[in-house]
Order: sequence, then C-alpha cells, then structure tokens
Amino acid sequence: PMILEIARMGLRVQAAEPGIRLVAEPAHVPFLTDATCGDCASVVLGPASGPPVRRPPGRMLFDTGSVWRLEEVGENRLLTFRSSLFGRDPYLSVEFDHDYEQGRGETLEGGPLLSEGELHPFVYPFDEVVFLARLARARGVLVHACGLSIDGRGLLFLGTSGAGKSTTARLYRERGGATILSDDRIAIRREGDGFRIYGTPWHGEDGWEAPASATLSAVFLLEQAPRNRLIDLTPSTAVAQMMVRAFPAMWDQEGLEFAVKFLADVADRLPVRRLQFVPEQSAVDCVLAATGLEPARAGRRDADEAPG
Repeated sequence: PMILEIARMGLRVQAAEPGIRLVAEPAHVPFLTDATCGDCASVVLGPASGPPVRRPPGRMLFDTGSVWRLEEVGENRLLTFRSSLFGRDPYLSVEFDHDYEQGRGETLEGGPLLSEGELHPFVYPFDEVVFLARLARARGVLVHACGLSIDGRGLLFLGTSGAGKSTTARLYRERGGATILSDDRIAIRREGDGFRIYGTPWHGEDGWEAPASATLSAVFLLEQAPRNRLIDLTPSTAVAQMMVRAFPAMWDQEGLEFAVKFLADVADRLPVRRLQFVPEQSAVDCVLAATGLEPARAGRRDADEAPG
C-alpha cells in the first residue's frame, strides 16, 4: 500500500491485484508516509475486469462537464473521471461510502493511471477531489493561496489565477528565511484556539510544495498595484473575499455552510488585509513590517475599510 498524508489526513491506496507496482508522482513523494495515519481513508484500485458495467445513473451531485463528476448511488458516492483521449467511458471510477472513508475503484488498462503494470494513483485531480471532500466534513478548508512559514509563523496570501501567488513565493524565496508550503493550494485546519496552514502537493507554475505546516498569523488578499498598500477588511468583506478564493465542496450544503463559518472564525480571530503590491522586494518589507517579523523599512498602512 501507499499512504499520502496531507494536513494530518491520509489517503491509503492499495492495488487490487498482486504484481501491480504503485508509483507516486514527484510532487507527491515528499508527502508519502510509512506510518498509519490517524485519519486515513482507504481505496483499493485495480484494472477494469471487462467492459464498463452499465448501471442506472445515480443522482448527480456535481459535474465539471468534462473532467470529473460525483453521483449519489444509494448511500454511496461515485466519482468518475473522464478524458477525450480515452473515449466516452471513465478512465477511473471509484465508489466511496458516504463519508469517503472506504472506496474501491477500477481504471482502464493503458490509461493515465495504469500502464505496463504500474499504477499511478495520485494523478490530478483524483487525490485532490478526495481530500477536498474529506476536508468539507468539518475538517478544514482548501484555499487558492501561497502559504509560507517564517520562524513557525504562517502567512497566507490568497489570490485567484494571475493574482501573484507564484510571484509572492519567488520574492520570499529570494529574500531567504521562509519555507514555501505551496504556491497554489493550502489547507487550513483548526489548532486549539487558532488555525494552522499546511503545504500540499498541488503546486502552481513554479512547483513549490513542502510537507510542512505553520501556525496561521495573518491573511492577505493579493492584488498587484502600482504601489504597496495594506488595507484592513471588515470580517464580512473578508469572508466573502476568502470564499471566492477557496475550494469548498460545492455539492455539499453542509460542507458549504461549514466553510463559511470556518472562514468567518478565521476573520474574527486574525487580521485579514488586502495587499496591493508591486512585485518586488519592497512588498516583502511591507508585509514583514506589518506582521512584526522584521523592522519596518518600506510600505505604509492605510485606513480601515471598516466603518468607524
């Protein structure tokens, strides 16, 4: 078996047949563990035994339109993944129990997961979808962000595509003294009265990922601008803006409500600011000065967007 551990959660994959060798993608290798994770889902995967079984369609919960879909089949959840490269039938189908604790699936021989006796179980987006579904069960929230750790303190920079997450990671890497947890996907979970951010293998364009974590100290919403400027946000504005940059389980009403409440707690307990920044070292100075991680050298703090 192979165990992938992210944000204190595990996904244990076992080949359904002897002689199949499990292979991890390079970005996932640092997240593999030999230990049994305390909160671990288990999946058995193997080659399809024959032509796909035509079953009555389940109740559709979510459909990307091309890549993957989720159906309710009795009390279970059926995930199917498709690609035009492999015809109309799914190249991977996995049926889970309601809580995504146990699953069993089949993949096409010669498809993107199984080829020449090698099974690559963590091919995008299978593992990310499973972790996302499990986070939505009151475990945490996955966000579109660059996350980093400085002396154990976590800084979170949320942004939609093109906002500057990878640029931010590069700036802090050039500065030194920071561990880049990811430049694209970060998991947030509770830790005591606060929160902790975790690196994931689902990196951005520069491929930064680390199986590390840090206590979350401050949250920034990225926006490239002609000058560096920090703007405090009201909690309600902060929650709305963070949700735009999060990956909630859109098919799960309870999961959606949990994500909103979770991010509302983040906004109540921690400073959430809009960071308008120039993509240069002065932006790093601005943030470090505001968070007390380094003496002020550049940047300024502007008026609160909150009333009064």
